[in-house]
Amino acid sequence: MMKRLALLSLLPISAYVQAEAVSDIYQPDTRQVRVSGQEAIPVRNAMLGIGAVYQSQDNLESRLGVNMSVRWLASDRWYVSGEYQHAPFNQDAVVQDGAVVVEANENASVLAAGMGYAVMQGNASFNGRRSYPWQLAVEMFAGEQFTGDTSGRYTALGFSWQIIERDYWVAMGWRIYQTNDERLSKLDVNSGAQWGVSFGFWF
Repeated sequence: MMKRLALLSLLPISAYVQAEAVSDIYQPDTRQVRVSGQEAIPVRNAMLGIGAVYQSQDNLESRLGVNMSVRWLASDRWYVSGEYQHAPFNQDAVVQDGAVVVEANENASVLAAGMGYAVMQGNASFNGRRSYPWQLAVEMFAGEQFTGDTSGRYTALGFSWQIIERDYWVAMGWRIYQTNDERLSKLDVNSGAQWGVSFGFWF
């Protein structure tokens, strides 16, 4: 009987010790991080770039041109773009049935709009210390090509591999293109392939 009374008297002491032990455990409060309107993180959706292109097509010599482009990011994968491209079209005059069809040293200019979709995204590292986001996108363009005194609808389909840095970006692309310019179609010089590299920045 005395043993039971002694054990019962120890219960309040043990409960007090356990309460003290629980109170010593660190229990942080759950907080939510909110960004106010004044602290909102700025988002840049537009990119401006300039680059060089190398064009190759049947029945004409290859040529080097320049390309200027602007892109607007519609989402994390979709973007719309516009570009202006200028390159020499030929060096020698093209004669057909005794008549000069294409004058010597004509130039070709393209004004087009398009869109792209990133089919693959990831990170690339060149020194093992820092990585850069990259994406591989499918692109399509439609516009107008002006060659000498004539013009025609321009369409293109290709790929673009882009490395995107915090303030700058670089892209390497390949595409096939064609124009329905009647004068060039008769000579079978209205289509070809193009490689290019572009550099740019966010704004």
